[in-house]
Amino acid sequence: MRPAFLFALAAFGAAAHAAEPAFLFDAIQGRSPYRAPWEKLMKLVQPTPDWLVQFNKNFDGVAGQLAPVSVDGKSYELSFVCKPTDCDGHKFVVLFDAAGTRAVGALGGKDNAPAFFGSPSPGEQEAMTKAVK
Repeated sequence: MRPAFLFALAAFGAAAHAAEPAFLFDAIQGRSPYRAPWEKLMKLVQPTPDWLVQFNKNFDGVAGQLAPVSVDGKSYELSFVCKPTDCDGHKFVVLFDAAGTRAVGALGGKDNAPAFFGSPSPGEQEAMTKAVK
């Protein structure tokens, strides 16, 4: 095979991999820009449910892909993590700003009104309330 073809194939593979949506557990590990705002947010979640404490220790759990959302004309990435045996009833939704410098969260479920963390705006609260249900 020609080197130019191999280079193009490798570049295509890297671009396809970069286009895949990341899951929350991927987005908050290592040197990700989402790591610091996630850690700051987790300090605010009190009391912290056991399943969320466990997820925050090892980033292993039931979590969603980061999804782009727009709130009041601003871009965000939204995801969630939930209790492994009861995702509908126990979910933590996180909303990261587009720059990855701020995160707000909501803890709730289908039968519970969400509790908000990180001082989300009314628009951010509305977006997370829809996601937590």
